[in-house]
Amino acid sequence: MNILIIGAGRRGLRIGRHLIEENKSVTFLDSSMSRCQGAQAKLDCMAVCGSATNINRLIEAGIEDADTVIAVTNSDEVNIVSCGIVAANFPNVKTTIAAIRSITYMGEEGYSSNHLLGITHIINPDQEGALRIADTIRNGLYHDTIIFPGTDFFLFTATAGRESHYSNRSVADIKKYASYRFVLTGINRRGNLIVPSGDTVIRPGDVISFVSDDESAYAELSPTGDVRKYQVPDRIIIVGATRVARFLLLTFSPGERKKVTLIEKDGAIAEEFASLFPEILVLNTAITDEQVWEEEDLGSADLFISLTENDELNIVTSSYAKRIGVRRSIAMIKTNTNYCQFAQSLDVDLALSITDVTVDSLIRYLRGSGVSAMHTLFNGQEEVYEYVVQPTFRYLGKALKDVKFSSRIIIAGVSKPDGTSVVPDGNYVFSADDKLILAVAHKDSEYLQELFS
Repeated sequence: MNILIIGAGRRGLRIGRHLIEENKSVTFLDSSMSRCQGAQAKLDCMAVCGSATNINRLIEAGIEDADTVIAVTNSDEVNIVSCGIVAANFPNVKTTIAAIRSITYMGEEGYSSNHLLGITHIINPDQEGALRIADTIRNGLYHDTIIFPGTDFFLFTATAGRESHYSNRSVADIKKYASYRFVLTGINRRGNLIVPSGDTVIRPGDVISFVSDDESAYAELSPTGDVRKYQVPDRIIIVGATRVARFLLLTFSPGERKKVTLIEKDGAIAEEFASLFPEILVLNTAITDEQVWEEEDLGSADLFISLTENDELNIVTSSYAKRIGVRRSIAMIKTNTNYCQFAQSLDVDLALSITDVTVDSLIRYLRGSGVSAMHTLFNGQEEVYEYVVQPTFRYLGKALKDVKFSSRIIIAGVSKPDGTSVVPDGNYVFSADDKLILAVAHKDSEYLQELFS
């Protein structure tokens, strides 16, 4: 498959790396010579310097042989126009994907998947980030977890210490004596992914990913285990009246918005949000003003969400909020994905990378219609999917023990249409509309696509 990526910035490079590891042929088109040179230096790809709205530059970049175009520059207009030019002039291109942020094009409620100037699929990074936050708020917020909305399953990572009760024990041995249900989906050992089997022995220093639907598994296996019954927050502080904040508030019902206090230093923007969302309390002040913390008693809040355009401010304020008593905190990371680990070390419960969320959403779309969620772990080495079993699935009605899956795929959980959860054994029978939690090494993702296509 030949893929043209328009924009060799952070998102473009992350997407390109992901696709190149799947043996896709990737070419970049970017107006910056330095970004083109950087892409060629970092990745096994071609890069052409020029404008993506110039049809000659598109031809030079190989558009006539491309199957897919992904436009992820920082300009909505460039992304829209370039995809429009491709759709109008190059019918060989089957898929055009554009990142579009502005509500001017998409409307107040966010984007639609309907075609806009021939664009096959639209991704709004700000809306994707807001939806991830909303899912987390409604389904439970733990320090190192990923939630699968609509199921009881959650995924979390833990580092095996020398004193951990599962260090130097095999996976089969741990499961034999465990009183909780879990599936170990991957081990990151000194930067290398291991897809575990029952005989795999966990070593001190291993970073392990688990999937479970049992909160006691989190308490036993995660060093930060906290199994207090999760409660949807009654008082939420949002800092920064940004586009992510707007989309997040749109996901809330009027009743839920009554629980929100929004802090915004720009008077005009604060007034706009107060008009758009009359249920919320809007404070026109800076979060760096020491008095606002005391006067508004921010430390008594259940959830603190920092959504400003400043990564460092989001991390510092979210960390400080936890120190003074806030139960949970979320910091948005827009510029430097490396800040995510730093934020978690400062007790921020969720450091949300907009780049990661966008890439996950885009890759999920490329995987096909059956994939309802996808997350990457261990710097992209492992992928965890939520797949809805389609009526056309080739193994429909067959038991898991009768299907010769490659050992490269782990089925970690099943959520039935009636809402019940199952950690499958060999007797599980594939049924239409079941949601499967699947884990696979990134290098084997093509095998998974072929299996479930």
